[in-house]
Amino acid sequence: MKNQNVIKEVSIELNIPIEVVNFAYTSYWRFIKNKIKELPLKENLDEKAFSKLKTNFNIPSLGKLNCTYKRFLGKNKQRINIIKNAKNKKNKTDVHCTSDDNG
Repeated sequence: MKNQNVIKEVSIELNIPIEVVNFAYTSYWRFIKNKIKELPLKENLDEKAFSKLKTNFNIPSLGKLNCTYKRFLGKNKQRINIIKNAKNKKNKTDVHCTSDDNG
């Protein structure tokens, strides 16, 4: 079911304007997104520092949205490799000249 259909259904069921239900829904997900963005996940954190972060959210009817330290390390390593590969591509020059080239 698409979000708009769910929003309309909830609006009818609770007798609340669609705009209010839509605002509540988008605010809920924006809050979670912003909280995740605030986490210092691009830093090198040890397990102790990572464990102090709020890295999980319990979402009713869906379950727990979380990140373990092991997953954090894996994704951080993957992110670093992507950055390194991009830098390597940028630094490599691919110039091919033949004797037939006259400029």
